[in-house]
Amino acid sequence: MNPWFSSLPFALLLALTGLVRQPAPRLATPTLSIEELSARIPICGLSHVGGIPSAVLRQSVVLRTGLGAVPTPTSTKSSQAQAFFEQGMAYLHGYVLVEAARSFHEALRHDSTLVLAHVGLSRLYSQLDDTTAARREVRRAQTLARFASGREQAHIAVRLAQLRAIDELTSKSRRLAYRRALRRATRQFPDDVELWLLSGNAQENLASGRGQGSTPEGIAVYEKILRLAPDLPAAHHFLIHSYEGTKAYDKALLHGEAYARLAPSLPHARHMYAHDLMKTGQIDAAITRLAGADSIERRTYETERYKPDYDWHHAHNLTLLALCYQYQGRLAEAEILLRRVYAMTRPGDVKWTFYTKKSYPELLLALGRSAEAEALATELTKGKTGGERFLGHYLLGRAHVQGNRWAEARREATATGAELAALRQSDPTGAVAGRLRPFSRYLTALLDLHESGNRPEALAKVRDFQQSARNQFGPDGWIEALFQLETIAELAQTAGMTAFAEEAAKTLADHDGGYAGTHHALAGLARQRGDAATAEREGALASAGWQRGDAEFRKRIGLK
Repeated sequence: MNPWFSSLPFALLLALTGLVRQPAPRLATPTLSIEELSARIPICGLSHVGGIPSAVLRQSVVLRTGLGAVPTPTSTKSSQAQAFFEQGMAYLHGYVLVEAARSFHEALRHDSTLVLAHVGLSRLYSQLDDTTAARREVRRAQTLARFASGREQAHIAVRLAQLRAIDELTSKSRRLAYRRALRRATRQFPDDVELWLLSGNAQENLASGRGQGSTPEGIAVYEKILRLAPDLPAAHHFLIHSYEGTKAYDKALLHGEAYARLAPSLPHARHMYAHDLMKTGQIDAAITRLAGADSIERRTYETERYKPDYDWHHAHNLTLLALCYQYQGRLAEAEILLRRVYAMTRPGDVKWTFYTKKSYPELLLALGRSAEAEALATELTKGKTGGERFLGHYLLGRAHVQGNRWAEARREATATGAELAALRQSDPTGAVAGRLRPFSRYLTALLDLHESGNRPEALAKVRDFQQSARNQFGPDGWIEALFQLETIAELAQTAGMTAFAEEAAKTLADHDGGYAGTHHALAGLARQRGDAATAEREGALASAGWQRGDAEFRKRIGLK
């Protein structure tokens, strides 16, 4: 036996090994962090789940308010177990995965036979891309089936069907089998809101859908749920994503307001409301919501003493907040946030971790600090994952374009294509390659624009990219597309491609007519035409939109 392990107080030893159900006391351990504790004692056979220490996921937690009611009947006789379970469900639907896991484990401390807590853990472990842990939890639920009601057994059956479909994400037959299992369950238990939420998720293209997709069938399910339970936060949450997918931003905004009101303590509820405040021209309000989400998250990490690196949402929220600052010309504030995001790490090979490395080098390019951006990009080209290497080549290509090194930029564009091909081979769902492909197309569009000489066939490729950029509906994709369209308009204007520059500025205005950069582009074109009145009007609008922009930024683009 490990001598450190044998020196533990007996009560703590029992608690850590799961032989008693009381919460383990919070003892002072000055020489060991919770990460070191997890590494020394693999809990339940796994030291980490989805790159997060098991000890972090199993810490004790208290009941909290403001998360949104998620009434989910279980067979437990413990009111505490039920309360912690429902808290776990609220966190699960709000993508706060660490706190969801802690809440489910806390529920199991009060009732070790609570089957649905294991099902909940299985679902969130799938969201952490840890299939081994997800299967382990559903097997535990199966071993407790004798304690489960018919409703709970239906949830186990649905979860098993979903896991089989996740095993073969491209299998249409398995996805249909999962949907059939849900139809049987909802027919048997038509008042089970959680089964209906899963039914909406199941209308997405992949069985792993968690409410972020958008289909007419899914929208119909979520709207039906709201007729049954008008104040269900999760239904509002999933409808925000759904209506964003159809670009019905006004409808998404209504559900965003409802979600934020019903679940004010959920960071993601504030974040989701910001999505569509941003896209409907209310950028200050969006910044307030995103900053509020950041404040809640940072307070949680400080109070509960674990790294923000373990919360994927934190990096996502900070990135969007930084992009909103960039929208207003507040580049120094954006840099502080994006440097913090770039420094985040997470153990394990987590599928999307690499993506957080993109925005900081991009901002450095926007600041004209190409050498710093190139250094970071070069490191990324040596990364372990295809996603990292792709981003490295893409960012190097962008830097070469900025430095008018067109042959080098073309080589990097070719390298991004090779990495995309490899990613498609390794991931048959195409999810990672699909998310990265717009950046490869953007780099190629910049090259085509430079080399076009106004040739119709080359400009047709640039227009094709512009349309694909505008088709992005996620918040990051939407605002990234804005900056991409702005760069194309600027390059066309600088190159003296008068007709295409006018067209590119109109495309930019169609995407966001209220953006200061749009007015700046229109002012430049008006000056070239000799239209002083329009140039003055558009210049004034650009100056007003960037009134809080950094002094250096305003000077660089010619604003007083």
